[in-house]
Amino acid sequence: MKPLYIGATLKDCGKTSVSLGLMQMLKARGLDPGYCKPVGQHYVRYHEKNIDEDGVLFHQVFDLKDEPYYLSPIAIERGFTRKFINNPDVAPMEKEIVRCHQELLKKHPMVIIEGTGHAGVGSCFGLSNARVAELLDAKVVIVTSGGIGRPIDEIALSLALFADHDVEVIGVILNKVLPEKYDAIKETVGKGLKLIGTRLIGALPYDRTLTTFTVGQLAEEFNYQVFCGADALSNVIEDTVIAAMAPQNVLQRINTNTLVITPGDRIDNILVSLLVLSKDTTNGGLILTGGFEPHPMIEPLLKSSGIPVLMSNESTFKVSARMKDLGFKIRSRDTAKVQRLRQLVEENVDTQVIQDTLNS
Repeated sequence: MKPLYIGATLKDCGKTSVSLGLMQMLKARGLDPGYCKPVGQHYVRYHEKNIDEDGVLFHQVFDLKDEPYYLSPIAIERGFTRKFINNPDVAPMEKEIVRCHQELLKKHPMVIIEGTGHAGVGSCFGLSNARVAELLDAKVVIVTSGGIGRPIDEIALSLALFADHDVEVIGVILNKVLPEKYDAIKETVGKGLKLIGTRLIGALPYDRTLTTFTVGQLAEEFNYQVFCGADALSNVIEDTVIAAMAPQNVLQRINTNTLVITPGDRIDNILVSLLVLSKDTTNGGLILTGGFEPHPMIEPLLKSSGIPVLMSNESTFKVSARMKDLGFKIRSRDTAKVQRLRQLVEENVDTQVIQDTLNS
């Protein structure tokens, strides 16, 4: 069975999400696929080696027994590209990618290979997605974000590069398609892809539950101080309020699972937020900005509320600006999200076409 290479048109299109869903589907059909991200740009220290964070995710979610390094043989460390350009020798890296793939095939009948960005990413050091797919004799599924014109244009570019490396593209999966436009976009993009020589094999609707994050993830990502409420850092955030207006207006804007961002010296807005949020301690959280310590009079109220409160030395503007288009990688503990991805792929992707093509 051929390897399945999951490519994309841009970063953050949903390669990891689609890979998680497909891996679960293939396992449900009796296969035992392996996983590899040959070229990783965002790595962490795992089992005493630099392993791409997606490799760690799959290793943990599926309890894979493979050596983690086989899932992430090439970690792009700081200065990597400069060193390669000054001493361009791609052969050792290619050899290592092939070796790790062969090791995975000793335990698995096939491997899902996750790419990095669009087809050309990695060209600066000789390992574009198209080249890696060619190297491993893989067939490709391209993931792109929902829309019509732009995704088709971007797919056309990727198709050209994959064709230049004699790599077969099975088809395209649209991701994050707005539910109210789902049918129209799916139909139109399906026709448009045929015009450029490929096909639509799936369209995943936008699901807000997959984009939620926790107060703890914010603290970890931006190194915010946890002032109190450490036991509630798992609180989910679905909405954000910048509490720089009068308290009565803040009151109207706090809903379920709301994160309130307010200067640490705004006692009025802190108290109003606390009043609403403390009705349910699993509901949202607070970020106090400007480096202001809470006033001694309200400190006991904050600590007894059970609400997670974070502190930042930065301005309210800087903290709130980070919230725009904020996205977090799925973690191994996000079991509900992982299961939801299986459901979305099962209901909206022609996985049988993918499996049949890999067998042909």
